[in-house]
Amino acid sequence: MNAAVAPDTKTRILDAAERVFSQDGFDAASLRSITAGAQVNLAAVNYHFQTKEALFTAVIERRVGPVNQRRLELLDALTGKPSAERILEAFIRPPLDVCAAEPSIFRPLMARLHGVPRELHTRIIEDVFAPVFHRFVDALEVALPGTPRQELQWRLFFVVGAMSQALAWGPIISKFVDDGSTLDEDEALTTRLVSFGAAGMKATTKRVKH
Repeated sequence: MNAAVAPDTKTRILDAAERVFSQDGFDAASLRSITAGAQVNLAAVNYHFQTKEALFTAVIERRVGPVNQRRLELLDALTGKPSAERILEAFIRPPLDVCAAEPSIFRPLMARLHGVPRELHTRIIEDVFAPVFHRFVDALEVALPGTPRQELQWRLFFVVGAMSQALAWGPIISKFVDDGSTLDEDEALTTRLVSFGAAGMKATTKRVKH
């Protein structure tokens, strides 16, 4: 029987950084804690990632990359002229599935993303999230041809906000909703978010004065 292959240095650093960032947040996380968890020296972190900001970005990319890939796979699998509901389900389901499978990591890590310095947050949003966001806006334009693109962008942005809030506030949802539900029930949460988002997408467009 072959012995299990130990993770390489870069993977050990990412694993340790993920734990520390999830627990402490970006500002409070120390490279000393990360190197201790990874059982490497600081030189190894500097060699692979150069900066703390680059390390945090790599941690986010490692988790979100497969989620975005799955989103696009589900979107590309839709045939004909799919409804807004089906498009939104392709967007919403993958992160909720990952959160349900690994709640101790994915949920707190996504919550920590909003506490990083503004410049880093903007860069991660532009590089990791925005390209997929606009692919879904393209699809929603086809599904809802009477709604201006900018309005669809705003509405999908609001859906992202609702989903992010649900993921971040999962442990305390019982303080707001008293039906016994939890946000670990990803199928029910997916259904609710899709229904909520689709209603917003289909709402009558009112002219916004600038």
